[in-house]
Amino acid sequence: MRTYPLVAVAAVALATAAIAEDRPVTAPVLTIQDALALASGDQPMVAAYTRDAQASEEAAVAARSLPDPQLSVGVQDFPVTGRTAFSPTRDDFTMYMIGIMREQVRRSKREAEAAQLKAEAVVSREQASAQQVHIRRDATVAWLNAVEAAAKERLLLRVIGDLKTGQKIMEAGVPTGASSPALALEAQAEVALAQSQLADAKGAEAHARAELARWIGNAAQRTLPDAIPNLALPASMQDQMLDHPHLRVAIAEQAAAQRQVDVARTERRPDLTWSVNYGFRPSFGDFVSAQVSIPLQINREGLQNRKIAEAQDRADAAALRSEDVRRDLEEQYQTALADYRGADAQLDSLTRTAIPSLEAAFKTAEARYQGGQGSLDLPLNIVRRYVETNITLVEQEGKRARAAAEIIYLMGEDAR
Repeated sequence: MRTYPLVAVAAVALATAAIAEDRPVTAPVLTIQDALALASGDQPMVAAYTRDAQASEEAAVAARSLPDPQLSVGVQDFPVTGRTAFSPTRDDFTMYMIGIMREQVRRSKREAEAAQLKAEAVVSREQASAQQVHIRRDATVAWLNAVEAAAKERLLLRVIGDLKTGQKIMEAGVPTGASSPALALEAQAEVALAQSQLADAKGAEAHARAELARWIGNAAQRTLPDAIPNLALPASMQDQMLDHPHLRVAIAEQAAAQRQVDVARTERRPDLTWSVNYGFRPSFGDFVSAQVSIPLQINREGLQNRKIAEAQDRADAAALRSEDVRRDLEEQYQTALADYRGADAQLDSLTRTAIPSLEAAFKTAEARYQGGQGSLDLPLNIVRRYVETNITLVEQEGKRARAAAEIIYLMGEDAR
C-alpha cells in the first residue's frame, strides 16, 4: 500500500528553508549583533539626555561666578514746581547720578548651587546610559519576536503543504471506503486552521519588525536568521544588578536631592548687596554715597528652616524611590529567571521526550494502517498533535530567549 503522505510532517525542521517573500533572498542576514549595533546609533532621547547634562554642567560653571554688577544712572531731586522748576542748576538738591551695585553672594552658596547642578548633570548622563540600555533590550526583544514569528511561518508553510496532500488522499479514498467524508472534512479543517495560524504568524512578524524599525530604521526589513538563538546568560549574575543603569539613575537623583539640602542650608546666612554712587551737581559740590543692604531674617522658622525641611523631605523621598527601584529590579530578575528556567525545562521535555514519542507513535500508526489494521484518523490525530507540539517548541524557544534578554538587560550586558 502507498505510504501515508503526512509522514513527511515528522521530519519538519523548525528553521531550514527561506520563505518565499518580496524581500530578496540574497539580502544580508540581520543578526542580533547587527541589530544591537544599529540600535546604538542615532537615538534622539539619548542625545536629549546628553544635552541636558551639558546644559547643567554649563550652568554649574556660571553658578560659581558672582552675579554681574549693575550700572545705574539717573537724575535725583529734579524740581518740577516752584521758582526752580525744570532747572538742574538753580536747586542745590538736583544731581546727575551714576553708580554701581552688586549682590555679594557668598562663595559657599555659589559652590553649593554649582554642586547641585553638577549632580543634576550626573542624573542626565545616567538617564542617557539607562535609555541606551533600555533601547538595546527593546531592540533585542523585537528582533527575537520577529525571528520567532518567521520560524512559525516556515513550520506552518511546510505543514500546510503536507496537510493539503493528506486532504487530497482522504478525499480520494472516500469512494473506495479507505476514508470517510468526516475525515476528509477534518483534514480540510486542519488546513484552514494551519492557514489561520500562518496569517497570525505573518501579522506577528510584521508587528515585531515595526517595533524593531523604531530603533534601527529600514534595516528591520532585512532577512532574519533561520533559528531562534539560545542567548548566553552572564557568568555571574545577581551582584551586577546593583550597578544597573536604572538604579544608578535613582542613586544619582538621590544625590542631587541631597545637594539641594545643602543649597537650602546656605540660605540661612544672608547675602549682602552693596552699591556706590557718584552725584554730579553742575553749580554745586558733588556727592559720593555708598550703602550696604543685608536681609533681616526675622522669620527663619517660617522661611529658611521650612525650605531646609522641604529639601530634606525630597531627599528622603529620593532615597525611598532608589530602594523601590532596587526591589523592582530584583523582582524583574527573579521573574525573568523563573521564565527562563521554566521555558528551558519545557524545551528539554519537548525535544527529549514529546517529539520523539510522537514521531514513534506516528510510525506505529502508519505501519498499522499499511497492514490494514488501522484507519487514517489516528495518524491524522498524531500529526495534529505533532504540529501543535512543534509550534509550542518554537514559542518556548522564544520565551526562553526573551527571558535571557531580560536577564542580560538587568545585568547591564549585551546579548550574545
